[in-house]
Amino acid sequence: MKLSLPFGAICILAVGIPTVQAQTAFGFKAGINFSSYSYANSETLAGTGSITRFYVTGYLDICMASALYLHPEVTLQARGSKLVESEVLGSGEVIQKTMWLDFPINVLGKLPVGNKAKIFAGGGPYIGFAMDGTNTYANNGSESAVIIYDDNALKSADYGINFLTGLELGRRLSLNANYRLGLANIAENNYKWSSTIKNRVFSLGIGVAL
Repeated sequence: MKLSLPFGAICILAVGIPTVQAQTAFGFKAGINFSSYSYANSETLAGTGSITRFYVTGYLDICMASALYLHPEVTLQARGSKLVESEVLGSGEVIQKTMWLDFPINVLGKLPVGNKAKIFAGGGPYIGFAMDGTNTYANNGSESAVIIYDDNALKSADYGINFLTGLELGRRLSLNANYRLGLANIAENNYKWSSTIKNRVFSLGIGVAL
């Protein structure tokens, strides 16, 4: 009797693994990011604005039930924000560009639309790690690093919630819309524009399953 449970679990895994493998798709997505920051009250920042950047993503699509899928991703995210300085700093504009490597884990629900299409929606948590960043100052075109520990510093880790929806066209092609809600304060203590900065990213893109 003591062997019955382990033996049963092994049998279930032996039967289930080929089924999961048969219903797992791998693919790539790429598209445009419309990226900006939310920020706390600041004496040196008058506002923020969206900048247009890009993303490239590799993903797995794992069927867990008839309409439920696990959808983990590894994604290279180019983002950042326009920073509009207050009168204290001369009302200048700074384009802050950053590069992140994110790891979202999404759960998606999919419903058929017609004979070959499916609409999907879902989301989940993500964690991200900064790779690079620059500030470009509009008044003189000069650049400085941003992912460093000085007066322009940002933290090198981010986390938040990822929301995903779109349309699958057949078995290969998908159209995707994504919103990334950053929950982490990525501003270091000596970040000169605000004590609280959080990522906000809306994305549109195309996916191809292999």
